[in-house]
Amino acid sequence: MGKNTGRRIQHAGEYDDAIYWERVKRNLGWLGDTDEEARERQRTLRDATVGVAGAGGIGGSMVERLARLGVLHLKVADLDTFEYSNINRQLGAGVRTVGRNKAEVVAEYVHDMTPDVTIDVFPEGITPESAPEFVQGCDYVLDEIEPYEYPARYALHRAFRDAPQVRFMLTGYVFGNRTFLWKWTHDSMPIEEFIGLPEDAGMNPEIAEHLMERLIPDKPGYPDAAMQRRWLIDEQTCPITPGAPPMSQGLILERLMLGMTGIEDQADSARLPAAPGYAMVDSRTWTAAIVEGKG
Repeated sequence: MGKNTGRRIQHAGEYDDAIYWERVKRNLGWLGDTDEEARERQRTLRDATVGVAGAGGIGGSMVERLARLGVLHLKVADLDTFEYSNINRQLGAGVRTVGRNKAEVVAEYVHDMTPDVTIDVFPEGITPESAPEFVQGCDYVLDEIEPYEYPARYALHRAFRDAPQVRFMLTGYVFGNRTFLWKWTHDSMPIEEFIGLPEDAGMNPEIAEHLMERLIPDKPGYPDAAMQRRWLIDEQTCPITPGAPPMSQGLILERLMLGMTGIEDQADSARLPAAPGYAMVDSRTWTAAIVEGKG
């Protein structure tokens, strides 16, 4: 069990150098031109701290994937609890975990899998009060907060802008068979400008429609517009199939790894543009695009 310090829970890692290098050794073939270069980049991954804000369909599995990659210091925040509809896609969701806090369950699962990883849990989620502490000490942050929870996202991004040690943040969302990736830097468009809603605007169909226009800059062509509107605007729920989140998870992990190690600047690599630019991949139409930001 993790150590509960007030509202915080920490699962402390116990490092074994021999086990660590054995479990990550297959990474090394893609991390450099020489063994030493590859090991140095793996050490960069090992020693970084990554915060994952949101432990739902994408964020929860990102905690697992980062641990498998060999990142030994993780933070995870989510105030939500599992429900039956989460079982089709979310790490840790099952009949026996319905009603439990997502961040707590994910941290328990990942720490049991990789006990050398230290995981700090924020079960109250991202709030104006918790965001600065969550971001403190992070080198990178993944913003996987639920799409409709934009006030929490504002709080996270404010804390990021006040934390110069965080190199960048990534966000990945799935809509149907399509995933979008954004990269946030200290020089990129602020999230408040990107979303364009007052923090206290609340939520109604008009607000939801505005929000989805920002988060789905290139709408899928199937199902038809009426079906998409019923779910996304009228019911304010993002329908997700089990195959969609893993696509986004893999892209996020790859882009984070490439950015952390500097490989994104090597050979024929393509850089992910800063927001409001984005990347899009669609598994149904077999299309992909990189869209540069326009200020």
